[in-house]
Amino acid sequence: MEAADVKPLIPESSTSESSRVDSVLQDYRDGTIQIPDYQRDSDQWDDTTKSLLVESVINNLSIPAFFFEVAVDPSGIERNQVIDGQQRLTTLAAFYSNKFRLVGSNDAAYITPNSVHYAGKTFDELPNVYKQSFAKYRLAIIKLRDLKDMRLEVFRRINQGGTPLSGQDIRLAYYGDRSPSVTFLRLAGIYDANREAARRFIETARTKYGIDHPWRQPLSLQAWQDLWHDKELARGQTASEMFLWSVMAAKYSELDSLLQNQDALRKINVSYNREIDGAMDVACAQLQYQDAHPDSPRLLFGREEIEQAYFPHFEQWIGRLATMGPSLDVRKYRTIASLIGASFKHGIRSAELSKDEWGLMVEFIRRPTEKAAELNVEWPQSKGRWDGAKGYRAQLERAGDVVQRILA
Repeated sequence: MEAADVKPLIPESSTSESSRVDSVLQDYRDGTIQIPDYQRDSDQWDDTTKSLLVESVINNLSIPAFFFEVAVDPSGIERNQVIDGQQRLTTLAAFYSNKFRLVGSNDAAYITPNSVHYAGKTFDELPNVYKQSFAKYRLAIIKLRDLKDMRLEVFRRINQGGTPLSGQDIRLAYYGDRSPSVTFLRLAGIYDANREAARRFIETARTKYGIDHPWRQPLSLQAWQDLWHDKELARGQTASEMFLWSVMAAKYSELDSLLQNQDALRKINVSYNREIDGAMDVACAQLQYQDAHPDSPRLLFGREEIEQAYFPHFEQWIGRLATMGPSLDVRKYRTIASLIGASFKHGIRSAELSKDEWGLMVEFIRRPTEKAAELNVEWPQSKGRWDGAKGYRAQLERAGDVVQRILA
């Protein structure tokens, strides 16, 4: 007789089905297929990539399967949230409603001489045979049910191939649900509030939690836009990861105590493998837990503190850094965030720094190892670990030393 706990992690297996494009897009318009508001931006693909997807569909070539997570609302209606396939779904929907035109044959490596009949055209301009092929094309859809605590791991495994979500995309998707604090992390990362996905998310956060886009100072917002706009690194949620990193820098000792406490990790239902992605998962899990248990101790920032005290500090530093000469390299976003978080931890306001001190800050951001040595600070070169002499925890601690040495 088998033990009672010998059973699959997920009670019900996934199911696979195929549905016509026009039927799927109708469900998308009706709201029974939904793109979660915490998902990554829906406009990451360029028109060439979108055009090649449409070419595959109208020529009946294979495209990857879609993954939906199934839930039933209180009225008994099945709702499907898109776990993987958002870019494909929004591309097909936009083309079907004539919201974008396929690029010309000089701008895309179309695979057939017949591309002369669709290159440069909108859906309504296609020959009828291609319109019918598009509408009747059958999409492979895999539906996942009853994931419970395995949702995060399933989400990660699905997104290992193709154009994967970043670690920050995934943790925002998983921990952002029902958490105003994690929602705020996503809002803080928005550098262009006019993008479609950004507008959608801002409206949801305003309706659900009464939180608005937090950037209020025009100079700071412009600096934030300049840092991220048109940068390859800006795809996904890297900007919000920078804000999360600064939060971790401000609370690294509290976070470290949490990471070393197995009982606390079990309470917030998260595993930790000493890698930095795991540490960021724990930070978001703790923020979510604090939101769900308002009477629990605040190991990290509470919602009000992160909105009313910490973000204004972050915003002011971003604005001041922008006035210190040539623009900073966005690839240094973790170094910038470390200094901002460290300055908050040590009670240092941006207005307290002289022009020369700001110059030293900027030089450190550009050449951290060299400038740290000049300040008699050993700057750890982390290899992706949180703990250890060369881990990110040590690096965040040294960031505090750097800030204090500059002001000495």
